[in-house]
Amino acid sequence: MDLINTHYLGDESDLLAEAGATQWLRDHTGYDGRNLSAAALSPLRQLREGMRQAALGNNAGRPEVGAIAAAEAVLGGVPVALSLSEGTRGVTVGSSAREGGVTSILATVARAYLSNQLTGAWSRIKVCAEPNCRWAFLDLSRNGSRRWCDMSECGNRAKNRAWRGRQGRRPA
Repeated sequence: MDLINTHYLGDESDLLAEAGATQWLRDHTGYDGRNLSAAALSPLRQLREGMRQAALGNNAGRPEVGAIAAAEAVLGGVPVALSLSEGTRGVTVGSSAREGGVTSILATVARAYLSNQLTGAWSRIKVCAEPNCRWAFLDLSRNGSRRWCDMSECGNRAKNRAWRGRQGRRPA
């Protein structure tokens, strides 16, 4: 979820295309510190946008098939191996990616995504239904029906637009 929110559509800021990318990666993935260029992080940005689209699908939106396909292509190049452990330990995920590179970061994201899928948490990760926002959030509502990242901002704007639209269609 934090990865999706590195690109805020409201003001088009993108942490993974700016100088702060190294610090964000260190804080969130354990990346060891070498600076990576914006070009080197392109696969991570593609994966992020595919995950945003998949989370949009969790919120009854229409995901962009092209973005999901691009993310799947990125994941196809990540050396991740699943192992079915004995007993109750479950599934373990490993990677032969060289530590500290973009592929290692992609493997970390792939492991987190798989973990969220296995626990059922992924279906509760959604992006805001407001087209100009698309901020990722965890839907903790009882019935899993939350639509907006923040009701006082995005939800209020959407409801006001709907109300104004209904008012415009009424005969005078």
